[in-house]
Amino acid sequence: MNATTAVRREPAFEDPAAVWALTRSAPPYYPLGRDAASAATFVPPWFRQDFASFGEVHVSGAEVILHNPAYVDAAHEIFGADVIVEPTTEYVNVMAPAAYPFVAHTDVPVFLGASRKNMPAWFLNAMLASGLFEAERVRLATAVAWSYGGPGGAFHYWPEGPEASRQVVEPPFDNVAVVADNEVTFHGVGKVGERSTAIDFDPPLTLDAAMVFDGADGQWHIDEAGARRASFPDDIIRTTISWKAEIYRDEAERGRVAAAQADPSVGLSLDTIVARLRAGLAALGRTAPASDHPFADEAASNEWSAALGAAYPQPAPRIR
Repeated sequence: MNATTAVRREPAFEDPAAVWALTRSAPPYYPLGRDAASAATFVPPWFRQDFASFGEVHVSGAEVILHNPAYVDAAHEIFGADVIVEPTTEYVNVMAPAAYPFVAHTDVPVFLGASRKNMPAWFLNAMLASGLFEAERVRLATAVAWSYGGPGGAFHYWPEGPEASRQVVEPPFDNVAVVADNEVTFHGVGKVGERSTAIDFDPPLTLDAAMVFDGADGQWHIDEAGARRASFPDDIIRTTISWKAEIYRDEAERGRVAAAQADPSVGLSLDTIVARLRAGLAALGRTAPASDHPFADEAASNEWSAALGAAYPQPAPRIR
């Protein structure tokens, strides 16, 4: 595998106007908190819709993004010329002006038998941070491209690690994308919009809110419980297209991943994961929590999250 974790691609799309028109024709978009299965009381004005998942396209016309050759070529540059690149996922984020950034983070990893289908994101992130499950990690390439020309909203990423220098892609974005191993590459978004356009919703938005684009008036609208909460002109909304592909070293590895997806018992079991984490904590001179199910209930989750966070810290860089 190559040392590079991120590369830029220009142009991102052969026909960018058609691609971005597609994102405006496919609402509604729902809060990102829904995607994370979050019960958070704070719901920022950031919204998402899946255009493709597990290789299946859900929005007509999105095939041109899922099978974008520029992204596949970039994935080979990062992971190696001989790997197999299998596009699987495509989603669109829509961000209204806000007084806070989308903090620097890494994406949620996937392991054989362990993914967000059956385990919480915090636990999967801890598995990655521990370094104990690299043999079972499914490598993913991620591409992000943007449509936005307003103030703020720059894309920040750290291809050489969170303690090294950051790279920044500033708007207006001109048909450019960054392709990276986002499970290990920190990335985030600066504050979108000016202070005068940022809205703190009172009362706060809930997970039932939705964002839609009305071509008749060229405006994005946030609706909730049958009421219109806010409206924004198209040029102050920041839209991101995210693309993901699974990376296989060879056909044998692709077969192992397919078998684990069809039958989770083929991959890591929770008992195996917990046993390996206990051994890892013991090797560091730390005591593991008593519970054998780290997310059986809130108490177990809190105890395991604290123990793993202390043993395998994941300090994120700040977006200034």
